[in-house]
Amino acid sequence: METQSTRQLIPRLLAVMKHRLPAIGLAIVFAVLGFVMTVTIPVLLVRLTFAALAGEKPELTSLVILLVFALLRGLFRYGEHYFGHWVAFHTLADFRNLVFDKLRRLAPSKLDRTDSGQLIKLIGEDIEALEVFFAHTLAPIGTAVITAAIMLIYLGQYSLLNAGLALLTYLLLAVVLPILFAKVLTPKLAKQSQVRKAYTSDFLESLRGAADLVQYQKTAETFEHLQAESQQVNQLEREVAQANFMQQAWTFLVVGLSILLVAVVSLMSVQDGGVELSDALAMIVAFSASFAPFLELSRLPLGFKRTMNAGRHVFELLDEAEPAATGAAVQDEVTPIALEEVSFAYDKRDQLVLDKVSAGFDQPIIYGIIGQSGAGKSTLVKLIMRWYDVASGKLHLAGTNSHKLDRQGLQAHFAYVPQTAQIFNQTIRENLVLSNPAITDEDIWQVADKCGMTRRLKAAENGLDTVISPSQFSAGERQRLELMRALLKQAQVYIFDEPTNNLDALSEAAFIQMIKTHFTGTVFLISHRASTVASADTVYEVKAGQLLLKH
Repeated sequence: METQSTRQLIPRLLAVMKHRLPAIGLAIVFAVLGFVMTVTIPVLLVRLTFAALAGEKPELTSLVILLVFALLRGLFRYGEHYFGHWVAFHTLADFRNLVFDKLRRLAPSKLDRTDSGQLIKLIGEDIEALEVFFAHTLAPIGTAVITAAIMLIYLGQYSLLNAGLALLTYLLLAVVLPILFAKVLTPKLAKQSQVRKAYTSDFLESLRGAADLVQYQKTAETFEHLQAESQQVNQLEREVAQANFMQQAWTFLVVGLSILLVAVVSLMSVQDGGVELSDALAMIVAFSASFAPFLELSRLPLGFKRTMNAGRHVFELLDEAEPAATGAAVQDEVTPIALEEVSFAYDKRDQLVLDKVSAGFDQPIIYGIIGQSGAGKSTLVKLIMRWYDVASGKLHLAGTNSHKLDRQGLQAHFAYVPQTAQIFNQTIRENLVLSNPAITDEDIWQVADKCGMTRRLKAAENGLDTVISPSQFSAGERQRLELMRALLKQAQVYIFDEPTNNLDALSEAAFIQMIKTHFTGTVFLISHRASTVASADTVYEVKAGQLLLKH
């Protein structure tokens, strides 16, 4: 996919969020009004001070105006933050909804082949970067442009030189320094993002494979690797923090020198008789109070690059081609299943996983699929479920080419039990029924009895309404919950993908016995262990892209 340029991305981002632009405009309006109050209040105090020194008694009206301006400053500040945060929260929600909707349309194949660390970064960091762009980039830019114009007009009526100094200062603070330090920080942040992504992926993989790490005594080695990655992340964090500190130091130096220069020019103008002392001090005070909008832009170039990269990642997903959403409604049966010269390779890979495979699965029996890791065992059944479409050849379900069947409707006829049991932080009932209102509590308890989970579930504090987490169950119990979920679905085809990897020999035997006893219809039992498929009625081996009949 061709990388989108910044000129392409910005119009797309604005088009997606055009319904939020009025709120951004209101944030700018309140920010500018708040700026005007911030500058006006000290200027009025200077005027009142000189009036007092001249022997004029302060009028009550002046004090009331100051009080009103102070109250307005608070209200305008509140309005600025309210609309800024409103835009931020709604931007997060809008983009996450877009991404989640897209993932649902691409599922299950997209979730199956995408690294979890990459998805977490997309949903978290990338979308948060887009939120920063809309809530904390567009509004500050608009505010800075308007406030700069106000200050230049105000200073210019007394001293063109001061107006020029102010313009130079604002450009240094908002443009020059950020761009210079962005060049320093960009490679550091790119490396930081890469290392953090790798660390997140490795950490998640270590959690998923914790049992295997213990079994093969690889825990210490894995922890050492994760610790080394963590230290690298921390080192890059320190380098980024140091660069940010240097930018702040130069920023405050520019602020200090600019105030000094404006003060010198103003006082020299007084000495020359071109400006009154009160006007000179008012200029100095107004200029000193005017930096906030421009300091907010100090991270703009760096944040802008991050936003553009985030936008590319998000739009790469949103632009990804979706499988056909239409197709014939699936009839009552999806069996028999027949493969004719089926070949398949994953995206961006030339090597075929399956090469001209032909086979028929037309009996309501247990089919064992064995083979080494990566041989293509899981790929074979995912093609049958139409998670992916075959590259060439034909795959027939109940005599109909799978290409002609509705992909989503097809999933209701399959029950897939993955290698790692998926337990969600929801109630036991919600974990088992997966939003199917047709499943009753009576159905759940009948299936629990078949899977030997009745006593365990009844011991839960609130019964089926107990909110659970994976850590509350052993590996065998989690797999039995998966069995219950599959049985409750009442599918025609059951697929068990490496279901006993995390079980000991006794638990594996009990698990296989439950499958043989309670699961009717066509069953695919996939494993690299010969012991797991030993009880299957028919066993195939996937080897070198071929499907070989064992017995």
